[in-house]
Parts: sequence; structure tokens; C-alpha cells
Amino acid sequence: MFKKVIFRDRQELQAQDLNNVEEFTDNSLQALIEDAVSERAHYTGFGVIQQGTTEIRVEQGRLYKNGNIFVLEQAQEINLFQYLPMATKRICAVVVWGSEVETEVEPRDFLIDVVQGTTEPRAVAMQKLRLANVNIVPGVESADPQPPAIQEGLVPVAYIHLTTTGIEKIERLERYVLPKLRQVKEDLVELQNWKNLTDPRISSIITDLTTLSKKSDNKADLKQVLEIAADMARVKEKLNLPNTYHSYDADYFGDTSKIDTGNTTAKIQNGILFPDAGRAVANLALFNPYDPNIKRFDSLVLPDFTPTTKLKTEGYSGDISISQYQWQTHQVKRYTAYIWQWVYGWNWNWYWSWYYRYWYRYYGYNWWWHGYWGYWVQVPQTEYRLETTTHSINGAIVAQTFLISSAFWLTNIGLYFTQTDNNAPINIIICETTNGKPDLQKTLTMTTVQPSDIRKYPQETIINITPVYLKPGRYAICFITQGSYKVATVSGQNYLQGTLFFGTDGDYFTGDLTKDIMFTLYGAQFKQARTEVQLQPVSLAGGITDLIIQSPAIVPEGTQLIYEINVGGKWYPITEAGRLNTKPDIVPIRAVLLGTADLQPALFLSEQSIIASRPATTFTAVSKTRQLSAPRTTIEVQVLVANYDSTKHTLSCQLLVGSNTVNPAIVTTQQEDQNAVRFTYTFNITGGTDSYKIRIQGTRTEDSQPFSVIERIDIAY
Repeated sequence: MFKKVIFRDRQELQAQDLNNVEEFTDNSLQALIEDAVSERAHYTGFGVIQQGTTEIRVEQGRLYKNGNIFVLEQAQEINLFQYLPMATKRICAVVVWGSEVETEVEPRDFLIDVVQGTTEPRAVAMQKLRLANVNIVPGVESADPQPPAIQEGLVPVAYIHLTTTGIEKIERLERYVLPKLRQVKEDLVELQNWKNLTDPRISSIITDLTTLSKKSDNKADLKQVLEIAADMARVKEKLNLPNTYHSYDADYFGDTSKIDTGNTTAKIQNGILFPDAGRAVANLALFNPYDPNIKRFDSLVLPDFTPTTKLKTEGYSGDISISQYQWQTHQVKRYTAYIWQWVYGWNWNWYWSWYYRYWYRYYGYNWWWHGYWGYWVQVPQTEYRLETTTHSINGAIVAQTFLISSAFWLTNIGLYFTQTDNNAPINIIICETTNGKPDLQKTLTMTTVQPSDIRKYPQETIINITPVYLKPGRYAICFITQGSYKVATVSGQNYLQGTLFFGTDGDYFTGDLTKDIMFTLYGAQFKQARTEVQLQPVSLAGGITDLIIQSPAIVPEGTQLIYEINVGGKWYPITEAGRLNTKPDIVPIRAVLLGTADLQPALFLSEQSIIASRPATTFTAVSKTRQLSAPRTTIEVQVLVANYDSTKHTLSCQLLVGSNTVNPAIVTTQQEDQNAVRFTYTFNITGGTDSYKIRIQGTRTEDSQPFSVIERIDIAY
């Protein structure tokens, strides 16, 4: 405080002296705020809370402006009904401003006759209050509304987004909030720590850039590279190489488009593989259909669980009649689980090292795979895919959306009916939403409930469904029926994460926002983290070295589905290669499901989904006819082979020119890495040829693992 009032003993005291005490203090505080905090307008508090469909509550707060502090001591409630748009949307601003008012009016005696001591009572204000006022500034109604222009002197604290039915959302304006010194200090400390951490790295980067600059001094720039490319184009033109020039070709054996399948005895599957000497196909089936550690729903198998409440709306407030809405024909398209593929054994050793870069080409972006020596698994990136068929259901429709924040397996739905119809069933559908509306083209599960299975409110009707995996997101429960059903509702204020919908003319329209359907979602609470499911064994006379399991599965993030095989009385996961080298005739199989009490994977029992095989000891692969633009006398064929062992394997290459078989004049090999060898065969064609086929043959000893041909390149010149 830079001014003070001086008081002395027995000195006359005037009203102005006491007023100066407050004024000097106020001036000092005002200067402190302007100099040390901010001279601009800021606020603290003034939280804006939605109270109802059109009502808001503005909490207590303080406004700092020009060094003065204005206060709102009591929260205010404001009804925005008058600002609701007629057809589109509107944004309203909640603003505050400061004013000084005199309050606390009280009766006080005033001396009117000094000699006689006569006084006179008067009602006067005893307090001057700096008041923070709150008001609404409406914006212009528009399909793309913008915030209103704020008049000078007003400070906006929040924007209220309005639709024709009420408040859509509240947006708080943080840029006018007065920053706290404690938070500023924490941010400053964090910034200093970051600076201490990055300074040495920045210095190192500067040094690295200097070194890089020196290393690039003698390198060609982009202009020089482009000049070289232009010169190469001129060379091609001088050599008269036409656009139809096809004297070179390559095949990575992703399909049989370049293979003469009539003369080929080999597997063509992202490589040339040895054909099967023996093969057996089996069902993925339970060894014990009454296994107490699992629950089975048709083909779906889950670890044993207890249904528990995951989401519930409460507070009965009335009901809604489904039959009051228009009957329609609804097209429903269901999701089904993706098929996973686990591949194990000799024929698959080379995938990890050599075919990674071609995976996207052959399998697409919806899939991923994990490769190991002797094992790989083809994994979908999503749990469900849409069926190609569409189902039609007739009737009126009502739907309720809901929000899931944590993933779980939905096992049952609890519903409350205040009126039933003995002459018509009701269809219950769980589907995803699109733009917040139920989408029957993305149905996860559906069931038809007969009138005899429905209980009347207040009893709960438990709807049993095939469990379905729900990830975090927005979903909907849909009711479709031709009967006179009524479902119980709750107040819209009890559940703010969903909306009641009804259908008219093939579309959904928002219903009464003050209502939601009363429902309960039950999810699986699993009894143990690890579950072993014994499956039927697979057998093949003569022995098994390769195993393929291709069956639908749902493996949520954070869970695992592992298949294991039993060899020599011991269980091994199929991620461990080489366990089938002994060629057992019978292989027991089990599935291990790993997860938590809240989330577990699921497997699907399916027919003809397990393939057991062992490879032959020879293969022959013949290409389709290679047609050249002109005869060539020299042809070079390069063959890349994985897992080749010259002591146990042989590989040969020949050209088929018309009815003649041409052997290579020169054969060379080059070790690409420890697992791959490149063979180069050079053929001399007397008189030249403009067409030929390439025949590749291989053999192996009975006790050796197969090799794979994974690339072929031929160049004619």
C-alpha cells in the first residue's frame, strides 16, 4: 500500500478518513493486479452446468478487469428456451461484466442539530459491491452457426450450442481463465527440465549436421541425377527398344497366373512347394462337449462365466408404444467372425525371411501375420466382417442407443414390457450406429422372442443371445415387431449417453429427448484367466509334418488364443517349430484361452477346418509360355531358394522350346544369406527362339525338411 491514513490520539475523526483507508487499500490492490497479474480481463469460476433440456446454471465466480475484482456470490439459473432456433442451430454466449452497486440498505441516525444533539434516522446503503453480472448473447441461427460478436466490455465464459430441441453441448472458453501461479510454476519447472534434457541433444544434432554437410560435399545433386536419367532415356531410344518389349519377367508364385497347372505337380502358394504325399481334413470339434470349464453357444465357445450387470437405466417414468409408428420392411445385414489361419510345419519355414514385402499384395490391408521359423498365423485386424446376404424383417421399429466405455462380451439383455401381444413375436437386434443413428446394416446379433417368453413389468424379461463382443463405442438396441408391445421408459435425465429413436419412412428421427428405454446389459464375468479346451485329435496314416487350422476366432486386444499339440505325451504351443519332425500318426490338439476376468478370446467350432499333411519328396513346376517380341539366343533364369541343403536337396532347371528340352550351359550359385541361395542358369539357344517354357524340378531325401522356391526371374537377350 503506497498511501496510508495517519491517526493520532484525541484527533478529530472524519468520515472521509475512514473512506480513505478503504480507497488507498483498493488503489494499491488494483495496481498490484495490473502490474503483477494482468491488466486484461480474466475470470475464475463461472462454471456452466446443464440443468435440463434448456436450463443452465452459472456457478459463483470472480471477474478481474482493469485491476478491479467483481464477484458473483450466488449461482444463477438461466432458461434458454427463448433462444432455441426454429429450424437449424444457434450458438449463444454466456458473458459477464462488472458494475458497482450500493447494497445493504440500513437505517442510521444522522445528527441534524449539534447544539441540541437532535438526530434523524435515514435509510442508507452501507456497502458498495463490485458485482459480476451474467447474461446471454445469442448468435444468428444457421445450419453452420458461428459464435456471436461480443461487445467491448463483456467477457465470454462459455458457448452454448442449441438445437431445435434443446442444448446440444456446452463449450467453456479457457482463454479468459485467470492462470494460477502454482500451475505457472509447474509449467515453468517442466519447461526447464525439458530444456535441460534437449540442450545436449540439440548441440549433438548441430555437430551431426556439420559432419553430414562435409560428407555430402562430393555427392551428386538432384540436377545431376536427372541429367543421368535423361541420358538413359536417350540410350533406350537409340537402341530402338519398343514399348512392347517383354524380354524379362519375374514370378513370386503368389498365384498360378504364370503357371502351366496341367503339367505342374507342386503347391503354388507364395512359392513353389513340395506337393502333399498324404493329406487329412478334420473338423475343429470339442473332445468333451460337456466340458465344465467352457460355455458353448452353437459354434461359439467361451470360457465359463457368470453374467453380471454392465449397464443399466433405472427410474421408471412411463412407457412407449412400438405399434404407434409406421410398419416397414427393414433390411438387416449381419456381422460374422473373421477366419483366422494358423499354419505350422515344414512347408512354411521361409515366410518370415522372404515374403514379408509381398504380404500386402496377396492378402490385403485387412490382415496381418506373425511369422516364426516353421510357424505363421494370418490375423484379421478387425473382429467381424459383414455377410453378403441381407435379411428382411417387417414391423414397426423403436431403438435406443447406448455408449460402451470398456470392452466386454454381451451375454444377455434385460428389458421391461408394460404391454405384450400374444399374437406376434418381437425381434431384438444389437447393432452399431452410423453418425449416432442405429444402422441395421451393421447388425452384431439378433434374436426373435416369443410372447410366451416375455414377462410384464415390473418383472424383467431376460433375453438370451449368442454372446457378442462389444468394443468401446456407441451401439443400439432395436425392437421390431408387428404386435402391440409397449416398453418401459426412464427419464432422459437418468441416462445422458443415449437417445431414443423411432422409424418412419425408412429413416430414424430423434424422439422425445426426455425419455430413454429401460434396459439392462449383462456381460460375461469370467471365472478364470486361463482355460484349456481339449479338441478332437487329427490323424494321418504315414505321419504328420504340417498342420493348418483355419477357423473363425475373436481375440480382443490384450487376450490370446493359442493352439497346442501333444507330441510324446507333452503339450507344445504351435509357435515352437520342429515338434512334428518325428511324423506322428495322431496329433492331439487343444486351445488355450488367456485373458482376464473381464475379457477373454473366443473360438468357433467349424467343419473341415483342420488340415494335416506331409510333403512328397519331388516336385515339378512348369511356367506358361513366355512370348518374346523377337527371337533371342541367350536366356538367363534366376531361381531364389529358401532352406536349401545341397547334401539332401537337388534343384534343376530346363527350358522347353517347342518339343525340345534345353539344358543350361552354365549353372552358378550365390549365397544370399544363411537361409537362401540364388541359382543362375544360362541357356544358349541355337538359332534363337521367341517363345519357351521354364521347368523347375526339385527333390529331397525322406528325412530332410523341404526347401521352397520363392522367386524366379528370366531375362532373354
